[in-house]
Amino acid sequence: MNALRHEEGQALVMVAVMMVGLVSVVGLVSDGGLVFAQRRDLQNAADAAAAAAAMQIDEDVYRATGDVVLDERWARETAARYLDAEDGVSYEVATSRDSVEVSVSRQASTSFLGLIGIDDVDVSAHASAEPRYGVDAAGP
Repeated sequence: MNALRHEEGQALVMVAVMMVGLVSVVGLVSDGGLVFAQRRDLQNAADAAAAAAAMQIDEDVYRATGDVVLDERWARETAARYLDAEDGVSYEVATSRDSVEVSVSRQASTSFLGLIGIDDVDVSAHASAEPRYGVDAAGP
């Protein structure tokens, strides 16, 4: 009976240590999902900006030669206008006659990780698109 009295309170210490571990895991899972969702939204914005930019075809070249090439200036401006509407996004748009490359990044906010000093995480996305026209003959 005497031996048991010396071990009183040890369960409380173990519960406290385990609770810290459990809260940490819950925080990582929660913030991981939050950061993943913000990354997905950023990828959607990059894809949409690249697709919108790829629709800016140089009509003069098309009428003269039948070749489909990008109007590089309008493609850059279209992607920039699209991405300017996104809050807190920094971006780069590179164009050529044949494609548009869009790279975007932002700070993804966290909730639980803020308790240990990690208030935000860098997320980035990349998308590219090519101009297309007409109907694909191989399609249904």
